[in-house]
Amino acid sequence: MNGIVAAFGATGLYYIGFAIFKLAADRMEPVRGNRIPHLVWVILTNWIFLVGLALVLGGLSLQILALSKVSLGIAVPIFMSGLIPLIIISMIFFRERMTAREWLSLVLIGAAITLLTLSIGDPPPLEIVDVPPWKLGVVVGPAVVVPLLIIVLSDYRPDGRHARPITGIAYGLSSGFPVGTAELAIKGWSDNGAKGLDILSTPYPYITVLSAALGFGIMVAAFQRCRVTIVATVMTVSAKSYLLLMGTFMYAEPWPTDFQHFSLRLGALALGAIAVLQFPRHHPVRADEGPDYEEVPAAQDPFGQASPAARGPMTRAPLVRDPLAGIPFAGASPLAAPTPPQTPVQQQPPAQQPPAQTNVAQPGQPPVAQPSVPPPAQPPLAQPNEPSPAQPPAGQPDVPPPTQPKGTRTGRYPAWPAPPPHDPSEG
Repeated sequence: MNGIVAAFGATGLYYIGFAIFKLAADRMEPVRGNRIPHLVWVILTNWIFLVGLALVLGGLSLQILALSKVSLGIAVPIFMSGLIPLIIISMIFFRERMTAREWLSLVLIGAAITLLTLSIGDPPPLEIVDVPPWKLGVVVGPAVVVPLLIIVLSDYRPDGRHARPITGIAYGLSSGFPVGTAELAIKGWSDNGAKGLDILSTPYPYITVLSAALGFGIMVAAFQRCRVTIVATVMTVSAKSYLLLMGTFMYAEPWPTDFQHFSLRLGALALGAIAVLQFPRHHPVRADEGPDYEEVPAAQDPFGQASPAARGPMTRAPLVRDPLAGIPFAGASPLAAPTPPQTPVQQQPPAQQPPAQTNVAQPGQPPVAQPSVPPPAQPPLAQPNEPSPAQPPAGQPDVPPPTQPKGTRTGRYPAWPAPPPHDPSEG
């Protein structure tokens, strides 16, 4: 197979696999960098991720074939061209939208790919170079250890409720350098003449697996939190720039010797760096901004599953009042409002009726008419919602309710101190 065709095929399989990684990330439980065993278990038990991984491994085999036939100066622009279909996929299937500043960065990256393509000129013939171990340590060590420390230590910081959402620049850089290191190992894999299982005696397969696993794990964590357009773009620019620069250092691939092609390649790398710096670090804040995710319709989702982000925001418990301090707080269940203190009702003794006067007619006098006395007024009946006064038990004397000292207050507020008693000697 032609090396250029193999490079295009590897690029297509890679970025389709990355789009499937995004689908898998939206449908798995949240992963964090400070829980490495949990992250590995969640990712490897997700069948959608395994489908994307199978495509990426197919791209790996084509990339080994491509780098064995073409130089890095020809392969890197082809590898970067996979951004174009990935951006189209993210805008159609994931409904991602970009700001004018982000579009400017994409235009600069497109210009960098064009300059990189124009800088190829007359590529030199391929040469097989033995890489000493110290060069492998210089290239592989920082590109693997630093991103691992960044993703682990950054996830120890608790998520702030009111923190502005990030766009994913740090995630793209942290995943890009391990992926670029894996491609450098693939270059050494393709240059090595070992056949079959003899390749296992070289360090390149192990560096490829370790670096790619780290880069893909960071990528999945980034796809859960950020847009695939930004993360994949920054990852591609950093990975291919690292591949081009460190490939020259490890495998002694020469740069163009004439000033024109050398300037074009140098300008391409400078435009890529400016494009990454041009990306905003946080999402713009709008007054009418809704949730930072959009549901993928079932007709556009080939797997027909609802992602955790598409299930809607988590419901928060309503604000209730603390009966002890009167301060609003978010509780698990609303509490009943405190009942105001009720003043005990004193039972009034029954009104005594005056003794009835009997007018007895004296002898020789006419009988006196008895005045009509109205019946005693009955106390009003208690309403159903009103508390009825407590009746003391039969045979016990009425005990008046205790009286509170002057200056005290009832309810949930602290009591005021009672005033000191008045001393008659003070006048």
